[in-house]
Amino acid sequence: MTIFFCVSGGPYGLESVVQSGHGMALILIAVVPFIWVLPIALMSAELGSAIPEEGGYYEWVKRGVGPRAGFACAWLTYLYSCVDVAIYPVLFVKYLGALGFDSTLANPWVSFAVRLVMVAPLTWLNIRGAVTTGKAALMFALALLVPFVLLIAEGLFPALRESASVTSPLTPVGISASTAFTTGLFVILWNYLGWDSISTISREIKDAKRVFPKALMIGLPIVVLCYLLPVFVGLQAVPDITKWTEGSWPVIAEAVGGKTLGTAVGVGGLLSAAGLFVAGLLAASRIPFVLATDGYMPQSFTKLHRNYSTPTRAITTSAIIYLILSSFSFEQLAEVDVLLYSSALLLEFWALIKLRRRQPELSRPFKIRGGLATVMLISILPALLIAVASYQMVSSSWQESIGLFLFATITGLLLLRFQRKLTASSQ
Repeated sequence: MTIFFCVSGGPYGLESVVQSGHGMALILIAVVPFIWVLPIALMSAELGSAIPEEGGYYEWVKRGVGPRAGFACAWLTYLYSCVDVAIYPVLFVKYLGALGFDSTLANPWVSFAVRLVMVAPLTWLNIRGAVTTGKAALMFALALLVPFVLLIAEGLFPALRESASVTSPLTPVGISASTAFTTGLFVILWNYLGWDSISTISREIKDAKRVFPKALMIGLPIVVLCYLLPVFVGLQAVPDITKWTEGSWPVIAEAVGGKTLGTAVGVGGLLSAAGLFVAGLLAASRIPFVLATDGYMPQSFTKLHRNYSTPTRAITTSAIIYLILSSFSFEQLAEVDVLLYSSALLLEFWALIKLRRRQPELSRPFKIRGGLATVMLISILPALLIAVASYQMVSSSWQESIGLFLFATITGLLLLRFQRKLTASSQ
């Protein structure tokens, strides 16, 4: 369930993918996992079982490609997490508004206060450790999935009977298939991010070599079905794609099963945002800790809580950053999110290939079958999607893209300089 929340948290946030068209939305939800999700999950399972170290992907890339590449992967991923986890307080406010508090939350100070009230207790859960956070994620997941199970039970058979109308048209009138595909691509990629995230707490997982790959393989079909079935049912009840916007699941659920179901799905949206935040903070806060351990960041980030042995300062600092960034819009955050994550992901696949070639003797409790050729193939598939998504973003908002990478480069160089200075002074 922690992996479920690192990736999904239910179909909340998926609504706007439907604006790419009935059929295209369902195709994106069903097909992208084979090109994007499965390769990432397989890569994470192999490297996570072979190198079950705190810091996860940072250690994979550091060992496979080198310390500089490891740092670049960790820093890009941490920047991505700052953007990604900041989305969830935004979604929390959106779903609270959908329950009838829209006018009150229009006041920015009230909105900020609500986000603060959400973030503070979830940060405390993280300080208490991975076990407490995992139990909270389980409770959040069960509570938010029940309304969607009811939604599917209520509307699946009527939707199947009308499947021809549910899946058509493929794209909106006047929109080509390629344009519709790229329109929905960023949203669907964002909804399928994070399969490697939980690797950062490998030392806090009992028997990580066995448990981590198993959890990934169980989580994958759960997430895909959790997206595909509610959207399929929802399209039968609400075929007007203009009504599919962020925060609209309560309205869609009400159209399927009445006001009570709509309210339950709205409450589930609050739980989803909370679960996503608590799992995202758990995974990302260990990055400042391991970077500080290797001298890239101040040593204060290595300080552990005396009772829970968790990196308290890394957790609280990350939570404050997320709270500040949550003032941006969902759309702004999601696009930046995909680009940062994808950049780090390419380094992880590079490490997978390098380790296969340089360390064939490395113990791999879970190993991708088919040899190096298969490893190369599953590395190329996500790279192709990343290229399409990056071209789309750069061509539509090149100023933001350049600014993003300048910020990542400058801050990364400053941290490298800090590490070199620290190393020189210690010698």
